[in-house]
Amino acid sequence: MPDKDHIKSIEKCFTVLDCLDRAETLLTLEEIVQKTGYKKTTCFRLIKTMMALGLVETAPGTKTYQFGTRLVSLGLSALKNMNLHTYAMPILKRLNDETGETINLTILNGTEILYVERIMSDYLVNINVNIGDRLPVYCASMGKAILAFLPPPRLEQILKQIEYQPKTDRTLLSREALLKELKEIRGRGFAINDEELELGLRAVASPVFNYAGEAFAAVNIAWTTARRPERKAFSEFSGKIISAAREISRLMGYTP
Repeated sequence: MPDKDHIKSIEKCFTVLDCLDRAETLLTLEEIVQKTGYKKTTCFRLIKTMMALGLVETAPGTKTYQFGTRLVSLGLSALKNMNLHTYAMPILKRLNDETGETINLTILNGTEILYVERIMSDYLVNINVNIGDRLPVYCASMGKAILAFLPPPRLEQILKQIEYQPKTDRTLLSREALLKELKEIRGRGFAINDEELELGLRAVASPVFNYAGEAFAAVNIAWTTARRPERKAFSEFSGKIISAAREISRLMGYTP
């Protein structure tokens, strides 16, 4: 690109965003200065500008920075033309046909999961969630499925930021309880939601890995206890969701 057309400030913004993306944990201003090599005043002004635009935000209760909601929204729009959506959709549709239940695909965003695809069941009763909505990681099957397979440093960073709030009387409300369940999830390869988010709602989920072996997304099957009151649905659907997640992961370039 000719020099006269090259806008340095935009390039510097993307350098900062790239640092946030590559880091295993969230970064402070001082760490961003160190990694970019820019002056502290320059980094401060870049971050302030990106915060005003919604591209960057401070992590709750910390002095670290993470991707903002506007950036996630832009990424969600771009996702329609990216491999995850392309590869996952036929598999999600097949799961929907086989089970007759709602199938969801989410990605990790901070301490939340972000819905990027959703194929509804034909039943009238369904949880009121739409593409672009978010849920806390600790009380959603897909959130727990991703957390269970994160590298320890990144998992620890997220755990420190979680603010536990009871959604039902079954919601996990402590770090210890969550860690115990994550260990179980790693052992069996799938996570469940047994009315922890909303009474009458159950789900089973499995993580999706990218080419670098990173758990970055998850897929689940969700149903209501009114339609399937018996717990055997968990075992009936667990094999299907593990197989679907593995297939998507393979298409994303993951090799175990």
